[in-house]
Amino acid sequence: MFQQHMNTYIVGSGFTKSIFPSAPLNNELMELLANKPDSVSPVLMKRYKTTDIEVALTKLHLDLISSCCYEKKRLQNYLHKIKNELGNHFRSYKVTPKLIEQLPRLCEFMRSTINDGDVIVSLNYDCVFEGALDCVGRWSPNGGYGIFKNPLIDNHKFKKSAVTVLKIHGSTSFKIAPYVNKPSNKAVSFVFNADYFPCSAKHFNYGMGMGETYLIEPSYVKLPTVEIAYLMIDALKAVSESKNLIILGCSLRNEDSFLTLLITQFLRHPKWQSRKIVILDKNAEEISLKIKRYWTVDVDKCIIPIVGCIQDSINELPKIIKT
Repeated sequence: MFQQHMNTYIVGSGFTKSIFPSAPLNNELMELLANKPDSVSPVLMKRYKTTDIEVALTKLHLDLISSCCYEKKRLQNYLHKIKNELGNHFRSYKVTPKLIEQLPRLCEFMRSTINDGDVIVSLNYDCVFEGALDCVGRWSPNGGYGIFKNPLIDNHKFKKSAVTVLKIHGSTSFKIAPYVNKPSNKAVSFVFNADYFPCSAKHFNYGMGMGETYLIEPSYVKLPTVEIAYLMIDALKAVSESKNLIILGCSLRNEDSFLTLLITQFLRHPKWQSRKIVILDKNAEEISLKIKRYWTVDVDKCIIPIVGCIQDSINELPKIIKT
């Protein structure tokens, strides 16, 4: 599926925050949503006595399993509302060519450090990363979201995307809608317009009709559709074929066990000692310790933490991954 590539990136909310300082990290998310009009977050915070969105939504999932019919409908409504709140909030983070040009280090990273064929495993709901790639001509709807296709797009009109972005938690640009000829079944596809892709979609607006935004809410219980499951399988394939794994603004939170699986797959290789895990984050040392504690052998030489602001740290990345 992928072009020849050397690097796979895991991109978390710290990347978006490096561009939009007001963007929340996961541990800030629930209190931020609670300040919005008619938010369901205060209800969940009170019910589950926590401000941690993963803990609250995990408990909500468990309550759904054991609840009676009336209670189940009420809880499902809570879940539907919180997903809408997440989608509405993260839809507000948008990049433009003008913004990218004002961030020269980020612009250079997008243009030169990321190689053709590299794979991005994005955990973010927003479209900031792929939007930035689009602004510098490195993303297109032809393969840009892996197996995902918009049925209205003629891929022959677009060059093959230089970089593949696998959004394994869903996206504000993803929609889920019933099949026309089989409304009991649903499929996930993506919206293609200039809000998300200011360059390649400048003259296009391909929505998904009555579809709903598709996000997998942050919880220890993650239930993907078959399309997202395909992206997860492709992410495993990508890390197994990569020389470098770059963790960018992601704290490897405990609730996402798939990230542990990705790291395991990356180092499960006959030449694992020559592979590098590069971590760019202000807490890079702590994140590297998580990985070291997980492994039963010495992986110190494989892990390179770069501590600091992401927009400063990315300057150090080319000399590390190209040696």
